[in-house]
Amino acid sequence: MTTDLWLRPLIALGITLVAAVALTVIGIRHRQAPPRYLRDFPIFRSLPGEVGRAAEEGALIHVTLGSGALTGEDAMTSLAALESLHALFDLAAAYDTPPLITTGDPTLYVLADDWMRRAYTRLGNPERYRPTLVQFMAATPATYAAMAATYLSEKGSGTTMMLGAFDQEVSLLTDAVVRRGGRAIGGAVSPLGLAPLFTLLEPQQLVLGEDLFAGGAEATQRSVFWASLGVQDFLRWLIVAGMVLTALFSVLGGGGH
Repeated sequence: MTTDLWLRPLIALGITLVAAVALTVIGIRHRQAPPRYLRDFPIFRSLPGEVGRAAEEGALIHVTLGSGALTGEDAMTSLAALESLHALFDLAAAYDTPPLITTGDPTLYVLADDWMRRAYTRLGNPERYRPTLVQFMAATPATYAAMAATYLSEKGSGTTMMLGAFDQEVSLLTDAVVRRGGRAIGGAVSPLGLAPLFTLLEPQQLVLGEDLFAGGAEATQRSVFWASLGVQDFLRWLIVAGMVLTALFSVLGGGGH
């Protein structure tokens, strides 16, 4: 028992050092050469194309970001969803065909509003930004989804993008999409949120679990995001190897007694 307590800090330190070295090496490689796709996520590259479609059809893009507060456990999911929409925001501001963005949390509303406003500012026309483009609808997930679904049923939408922290309440949105006959793109981390999306969307329209965190790399093409994906894959295999070794040591140790 004493030996285990002594080894745990060393193991944690070792994993941290290995991760730091891996991040440094992968980051240097990506600065020296164009990004090499570790995995392929075409769904994120297709998002900006919806802006052109909306402009041609005169339709609306409705982005629902869920109820993941930036001060809670879903903060990273909400940030990943916003990062994946980076290119869409810029193109929407350029065409002045911005999406309607709805949120179920005040902190997420403030950040989404800031990102959309910055997209207009980068193009030099901040005066064309309209505050009503981003809306905070309700503080509880079920009420938020119901209000967003009601808006969708009444106003209609060319494409609905459901990306963020969702649970089973997303079924209200998927039902509204089906009733309106619109297009949909969705992604969630929670199994409860993925279940309704899985029944509605084709594989090329669905972002499963941790793939949501790859959106920033696809949308921005920044080397730091690709480096983080490389480290993520590396650490995954490192953890698997650690679990296998731990199991082997447990078996061998038990056999010795």
